[in-house]
Amino acid sequence: METTHTAREERSRPGREQRQTEVNVNDKERTASVMGGAALALSGLRSLTKKQYLPGLAMMAAGGMLLYRGATGHCDLYQALGVDTAHSEGGIRLEKVLTINRPRQEVYEFWRNFENLPRFMRHLDAVRITGDRTSHWKARGPGGVTVEWDAEMTADYPGQQISWHSTGDAGLPNRGLVEFSDAPGDRGTEVKIAIDLYPPGGVAGRTAARLARAVTAQQVEEDLKRLKQLLETGEVATAERTLH
Repeated sequence: METTHTAREERSRPGREQRQTEVNVNDKERTASVMGGAALALSGLRSLTKKQYLPGLAMMAAGGMLLYRGATGHCDLYQALGVDTAHSEGGIRLEKVLTINRPRQEVYEFWRNFENLPRFMRHLDAVRITGDRTSHWKARGPGGVTVEWDAEMTADYPGQQISWHSTGDAGLPNRGLVEFSDAPGDRGTEVKIAIDLYPPGGVAGRTAARLARAVTAQQVEEDLKRLKQLLETGEVATAERTLH
């Protein structure tokens, strides 16, 4: 079961420099980056000794970036895309934050009813509540193929935090966490969502893997924007629900 923080725990917000250097690359990728960076840097040095300055400098620069990625475990591109492979235990982590100009309790209560999620999450066809803390989810992947799973709520702190994870033989194992906090300047509610996807291997997992690749950080951001529009205006612009 996923370990969550208590509602009373103080959460410090990292400063700008800390956010820029936080680890978001897993150990395997870091090792590959170090090896690849060292090889590129060595090739660059060899080119420089042959007076091939432009390609040599380019390889040195690329090698240095890979070495930095491996040494620090931080990737600027991953940060921009909202991807984190260091904390998803071999899966895919997607994170996004958005401010909604509505009271925190109202936003929490809307999300707390999981059957509302398909109203703004494009990859979800339906969520059906099956118990006090359980639900059944149905998602649609590329080509219209569906993936289903059961989920259990693992934490519920009213007005603050909700977390859940898939259970049993899930078509796409996953877990999610959404946090609600007061936005600065009385601008409503800051919603932070983190989703971990664990596509299964083998032939049976191909559909789930395609769905996992289709659910990008950009799509999560678009989902949150639809939630913002829905809660602030009472409606959301209609558009064709497609996954490429």
